[in-house]
Amino acid sequence: MKINFESGGAEVIDRIIKAYGFRTKLEYSNYLGTSSANMSARYKKGFFPSDLVVRCMAETGATLEWLVTGEGEFSPNEPTPKETVLSDETLEKLERLVTLKEKGAITEQEFNDLKAKLI
Repeated sequence: MKINFESGGAEVIDRIIKAYGFRTKLEYSNYLGTSSANMSARYKKGFFPSDLVVRCMAETGATLEWLVTGEGEFSPNEPTPKETVLSDETLEKLERLVTLKEKGAITEQEFNDLKAKLI
């Protein structure tokens, strides 16, 4: 994969915005805590936004290949969404887990691990 650091930045920023799930550059600017004028200038200059790419990869799991080229998988480690149907028994177990977590009997990590096994 070859990265052109002098052009193509606008398309990369568009993919970054998509990776985060934002609809506009303004939403993304607000998330970054920067002005919309700053984002607009970066968009127009077109330079490769390496700092934004690295941050996006870390925060969303997007792959470098997809962010740079738009090809490949967005996030190869992302599980395929599936419909979950919970039985009454499973819901009762989840409620007990929540109670244990709220009482401090189990940690957040233990709660998440046990919840994942149930669902």
